[in-house]
Amino acid sequence: MRYHGRFEQQKQPENGKNKKGGKGLKIFLIVMAVLLALILIAVGVVYWFIQDKFSKMNVITLPEDTYVYTEATDEYTRPPETETAPTEETTVATTVETTRPPMSADDIVNILVVGQASRAGEEGKMADSTMLVSINTYTEEVTVFSILRDSLVQLPAYKGLNGGRNKFTVCYALGYQQGGTAGAMEMTNICLKDNFGIEVDYNIEVSFDGFIKMIDYLNGVELELTQAEADYLNKDKLYVQRTIEPGVQVLQGMEALSYARMRKAAGDGESDIKRTERQRKLVSALLEKFRYMSLSELNGWIDELLPMVTTTMTPSDVTRLAAKILPMVSRLTMKGETIPVGKTGWGEMMDIYGDGTMHSVMRFESAQQKKLIRAITEAEEN
Repeated sequence: MRYHGRFEQQKQPENGKNKKGGKGLKIFLIVMAVLLALILIAVGVVYWFIQDKFSKMNVITLPEDTYVYTEATDEYTRPPETETAPTEETTVATTVETTRPPMSADDIVNILVVGQASRAGEEGKMADSTMLVSINTYTEEVTVFSILRDSLVQLPAYKGLNGGRNKFTVCYALGYQQGGTAGAMEMTNICLKDNFGIEVDYNIEVSFDGFIKMIDYLNGVELELTQAEADYLNKDKLYVQRTIEPGVQVLQGMEALSYARMRKAAGDGESDIKRTERQRKLVSALLEKFRYMSLSELNGWIDELLPMVTTTMTPSDVTRLAAKILPMVSRLTMKGETIPVGKTGWGEMMDIYGDGTMHSVMRFESAQQKKLIRAITEAEEN
C-alpha cells in the first residue's frame, strides 16, 4: 500500500504537467474563439457598411423573362463580300493541358449605363448616352461599348407599341412612356437582345445633374483637348463659363458634360462615332482617377453619387460583385468598342417616318453583330 502510495506521489508531477498542458490548450482555444468572433464582427460591420451605403440608391426591379425573344431580320444588307480563298498551309493545333476551367458567360458581368437627359419636372426621359460595360473577370478586361444612337434597330412590340424600325435613341423614351424608368430599362434591354444579342445583367441610370455633381466632387477630370474641341467648348455659353485652351485641361462638371455631349466639333462630320469616343475617353479618365482615391475620398464620393443613381442592382448584388471584382481592380485593362462593332455597320440616309424628311442612320446586319458581340459579352465562339 505504501509502495503504491509512493508510486502515485512519484507520478503526480507528470500529471501536473498534463494539467498544465490542458490549461494551455484551453487558453489557446479561447484566444482562437475570440479572434474568430472579432473576424466575424469585422465581416458583419463591413457587410452592414456596404448595405447601408448602397441602400441610398434608387433600386427598381424588372420582370424576368416576360417577353418573347424575336429574331431581328435584316431588311437591308450589303452585297456579300468575297471570301478569302483558303490557303494550302495548315496549322497544327496543339493542346495545352491546364487545370483552369474554360471561360464561360458566368465569368462576365454586363452592366448597361444610361445617361438620361431630362431634368426635374420634365415628363419624358431621353437616353442621351448609352454604354454597355462588360467586365470579364476571367481575362481581367473591361470592354466599354458605346451604342450609337443612330443605329437603325427593330423596336420591340412592348406593352402595346407596334415596334417597327427606328433609331435606337428613341427606345428609352418610348419605354419610359409605357412604364416609367423600369419600362425604359426593360424595353431597352429587349431591344439590345433582339438586335445585338446583348444580355444585360444590371441597369444603371444617371441624370445630367448626377453626372455634374460626380465630376465636381472629384474636383474635375483631366482630359487632353484638341483645338477643335476647345473651340467647341468655348462656344457653349450654357455649360462653359471660362475660356478653355487646347492641351491637357481639368474640366469641371458642366464642362465635362459639354465635352461628353459634343457632336459637331470641326472634323467630326455627321457621325456619332467621335462623340462616343470622347465618352469612352472620359470614362477611362474617371476609372484611372478612382484607382488612386483614398478610402475617405471614395466614401464621400459614394455618399454624393448614390442618391442620384437608379439601378436594378440591389445592395446584395453590389456586395457580391465588389467581392469578385475589387481584388483585381489594379490589374484590370480597358478597351473601347462601338455598337455596331467591328466597323461592320454603314451609314445611309433614309425617310424613317414617311414624311419626306431624310435622316442619317447606321445600318448593320443583326446576325453578324450577334456573333461579334456575344463573343465578348457571353464568351461564345465567334
